[in-house]
Amino acid sequence: MDDHDKLPPDLAWQHDGHVTEFVLSSVADGEAGIVPADALSHLDGCDHCAQRLGAEALLSAHAGELLAELTEPSFAPVKVLVKEPAAAVAKAPASVRGLATLPKRAVFGALLLAALGALPAILDQIARVPSLVGTIGRAVLMLARSAEVVSKSDMFPTLAFAASAVLMISGLVVSRISRPGSSNDLAQEGGV
Repeated sequence: MDDHDKLPPDLAWQHDGHVTEFVLSSVADGEAGIVPADALSHLDGCDHCAQRLGAEALLSAHAGELLAELTEPSFAPVKVLVKEPAAAVAKAPASVRGLATLPKRAVFGALLLAALGALPAILDQIARVPSLVGTIGRAVLMLARSAEVVSKSDMFPTLAFAASAVLMISGLVVSRISRPGSSNDLAQEGGV
């Protein structure tokens, strides 16, 4: 491995003369090839850094165990010991343990209480549906009458042109905002 593939000195050494966490985690993860030779020799001779390396190695091993547990399929068979059922549940993967220890009756009871608590609000909203339908009907009737009056007026062509212009300007603004880049980029891509 070239010297260019190794950690630079500012990432390998602390100001106090000991190696950095980068060196420790690299060695603990089995990537000692990227660590400079002088940092590796320091690890061999320094008790302080050796203790830090031990802690880092334990952390790395624990993280590896957790990742291995996460990659296990959740449908994997669970071995249950008849003599020690609590120990068997504790050895099961986290996803299976979570479902096995879930207090199903308590969760169902809480959901039932929540539904009962929401029942008055739901009934109140259902009672308001007829008035909402009446309001929507009146609004539609008002809009229809307004459209009829506008279409019969002498200003209808001018209003139609103004509405078209507003829609075109809105489209231009939206296209400029939604596409990153300058106006030259838009012109080159065939945009507006």
